[in-house]
This record gives sequence, C-alpha cells and structure tokens, in this order.
Amino acid sequence: MKAVFRSVIFLSLAILGGCSWLTREGAFFDETEYDYTRAEIAPKLEIPEGVGEPDTQDHYLVPELDDDIEGVVYGVDQDIMSPMQVLTLGNKVRLNRTKEGASAFVIANEIVLWDLVERFFEENQVPIKSKDVAKGEIITGWQVREDDAFWSGLITAWRNRFKVIISDAPRPNENTLTVEILQAQEFVDEQDEWRDLREPGRNETQLLNSILGFMYVEDISKSRKKVSQSGLGGINVTLGTDSKGNAALITSANYDHVWSRISVTLALLKIVIDDHDRTQGLVFLDLSEHEQGFFEYMAFWSDDDEGDRLELPGTRYVIQVSQMGNKISMTFLDEDNQPIGADLLAENFPVLENAFKARGFN
Repeated sequence: MKAVFRSVIFLSLAILGGCSWLTREGAFFDETEYDYTRAEIAPKLEIPEGVGEPDTQDHYLVPELDDDIEGVVYGVDQDIMSPMQVLTLGNKVRLNRTKEGASAFVIANEIVLWDLVERFFEENQVPIKSKDVAKGEIITGWQVREDDAFWSGLITAWRNRFKVIISDAPRPNENTLTVEILQAQEFVDEQDEWRDLREPGRNETQLLNSILGFMYVEDISKSRKKVSQSGLGGINVTLGTDSKGNAALITSANYDHVWSRISVTLALLKIVIDDHDRTQGLVFLDLSEHEQGFFEYMAFWSDDDEGDRLELPGTRYVIQVSQMGNKISMTFLDEDNQPIGADLLAENFPVLENAFKARGFN
C-alpha cells in the first residue's frame, strides 16, 4: 500500500513538473509576458563614505501613475513599428519631401497615371467608390485583409478606405501621386462588429508602394518587350506562301524587326551576306563557306546528328523580304532567280526556325 501511495505522489509531482512548459517564459501560455507590471521600485542607491554624490539630472522624467491602476497594462496597444518608407523604384520616381505622408513625384503625364492607378485597383480587386478627374481624386471602397493565422485572437480582420490624389508637380514632366487614408477599422470577433482604430501612417504608404511597384514591373516588362523587338531579339517564323504563291517563311513581326533580325540569323548560321538592298527588300547570300554554324559549334558535345547547316544545292541565294498585309514573307531565290520549292524549304525549316527564334549576341 505504501508503495502504491509513493507512486501516486511521484506521478503527481512529475505531472506538475511536466506542465511547466505551458506557463514558462516563451511557452504556449506565457505568464511572464507582462511581468514588468509587477515590478517594484528598487531601493535608493547608497553612496559609500568618501565618494561624492553623482551628477544626476532628470532628463527623461517618467510621469507618476495613479494609485488605482490595478489590472491596467500600459504599452500593450502602442505601435512600436518603425515608419514605412516610400519606395522610389527605378528612375521615374522621387520622394515628395514637401508633404508628410505617402507622396511621390512620378515622371508620367496625368492620363498615364490615371490609367495606371485604375488598372492596379482592378487587378487587385480594390473597389473604386468614386473618381473626380477635375479634382484628380479617386476614392476607394473598403480594402479588407483577413487574419488567417492559427491563433488569431479577438481581431480577425482589418479594412481601410483610401483617397488617391493625382496633382501637379514642381517639374513640368512630373505629376504628384499621393495616398491618404480615410478610415481604418478592425473586426472584433467576440463582439461581431467593426470598430475604428488609429492608423499610424503605414497603410497608405504600403498602398502607395504597391502602386509604384506595379508601375515598376510594367516598365520592366515594356523594356523587355523592346529588347525582344530589337535586332538581337528572336522572332517566330512558320512555313507558308508569299503573295505570289511561292514557298516562303512567314512572320508576324514588323518589317524593321525582320530586316535587322536576318543579319543576326545569318551570322548565327555563319552565312556570308554579299550585299543587301533594303529599298528592294533583297539580301544576297554566299554559302560557299557555310560548313558549320554557331549552334553546331557550341553543341560539339551533342550526339544529335542534326546540325545547323542549311542543305541547299547551290552557293548563291537571295532572300526576298516583302510586306504581305500585316505579315512579312521571306522567299529564297536561287542563282536563276527562281524560288526554291516547298519540299526544299521544309527540309531546311528546322534550322531556319531555330536560328530566327534564338537570342542573338553582340
């Protein structure tokens, strides 16, 4: 019986000791989180004999608290986050230091900015309650953010309404983009209601940064598109027929892009251009030294028997470049000025397609 009684005591002590993980510092239920509220005033520092009094001044006075503060925790709801900075991305944006809050100068005309902001709201599903072009103002509806965390507590969602202002800027090629918050609320799950809260100035800066980031990504996309349309950017070609019914390469790229791309393509294939006449759309080729192209040279390690050499019977050819509606045709003519047949062009199409599509080099 005594052994059983001892076992029960030891088991109880073990359970009590094992539960300490629930309440120790950093545990699931941290009882030490607000320990500062139970702190006591330390005794006055005693100065030993023979030591002078320290030169102390009350530069940072702590206000006296009332006696009836039992149960009140100070500082819990205070915002201690650092202020959010406006992101001046790229070379089109600079910070507006003449105005407090979320504001920036943008190199863009008013119409472009209006379109940019509206498309940003549309893509991010932010409702627009009203807009006034004359005043340069857009008022949004509620932008809701829900808390989907595991331990959400009493506050489960937040929502904000904003005003976006597009106005003149000091420089003639700029406009000012400003975001102001109109209302901020939080949803109290326990009370099933929204309540207003003090917004410390981060949400409007966050929205402005999102708009500027949206513009920055669009600028990068446009820059990449311009590069892809340059002479070094590849184009897609298909097999088809020209306006006279001859076998030809067909592309939807514009004439300037095609013309500049031909020289890059032939250089990749190591085909010499004898001459060219842009006014007539003619490129004269010399295939006498066409043995191994750039791609085959770089892929010497490959076991693939298919290289990047054109299999054409002669050494002198002409490419006729012609506008055909909204497309461009490229017809290969032999030494007798006769277009090559569809079978011969189809046989060489994989090599030509890869060369036209590939990225070029400087």
